[in-house]
Amino acid sequence: MKITTTLFLLISGILLCQNQRFVYEYSFKLDTLHQDTMEKEMMNLDITKDGSYFYSALLLTRDSLFNAEVEKGKLSNSINIDFRKIKQPKVNFRISKKYPGLETVYHTLLNASNVAVKESNKISWTVLPETKSIEGFKTQKAITRFGGRNWTAWFTTDIQIQDGPYKFCGLPGLILYIEDEQETHIFKLAGSQKFNEAPSLIDSKIKETFVTKEKFNQLWSEYIKDPAKNIKLMHSSSQMSETLLFDSNTGSPMTKQDLIRNKEKRAKEFLTRFNNFIEKDLYR
Repeated sequence: MKITTTLFLLISGILLCQNQRFVYEYSFKLDTLHQDTMEKEMMNLDITKDGSYFYSALLLTRDSLFNAEVEKGKLSNSINIDFRKIKQPKVNFRISKKYPGLETVYHTLLNASNVAVKESNKISWTVLPETKSIEGFKTQKAITRFGGRNWTAWFTTDIQIQDGPYKFCGLPGLILYIEDEQETHIFKLAGSQKFNEAPSLIDSKIKETFVTKEKFNQLWSEYIKDPAKNIKLMHSSSQMSETLLFDSNTGSPMTKQDLIRNKEKRAKEFLTRFNNFIEKDLYR
């Protein structure tokens, strides 16, 4: 998606009383052992007068298909949704910020639990005199150290919003482009549109537990050591000890040992392929 100068001029005078969606192309390398493979996903930064919400654009498509299937099922009194047919986002985090203080919360799924982590430290920027034009906008360079990485950002004061992709915010204008020193995580503004009402995402309605960064580190460490811990605890309870479950792909019955082995196998495969998180000091 290419931004034109005309589009930039239309949004350059935006006021926070208007709802505005800025779309970013997120390029990232998930696997440190395969640096030649770059993944891409479109991300939305929805801005309202109260704050912003950053999430994968695929969540909108997924929820739309899900709701359509639910409505269809109501007519036939039979709701059967095959999530394998719905494209799932590769990005499983969401970021919310509150204005005017820019309080930031990281929302994600960890070992089948929805958790939220408040960002306690403000990002400290060093604004440099270097400027350049990005799609017709005059931008200025800024650098910071965040999440165990060095970052370079380009922001424009033509859009008076002190926000940006992911947790990045606090500069005197919207961040149009930001990348880490190794160029393994890159956010580039790709479009903009107004919206009347913020989408009510399914993920944002799910109950979550707020934890500190230290607690998140602990939970992550426990997950790496024993990814099937939740299944073991569940089947140790009297209510689940005699429960019979079936493989969704084959329809065959599964024992407790089968479930544990499958969980451990999937976790090992995930950790092998997804090991280059944005914040190194959050996943350690």
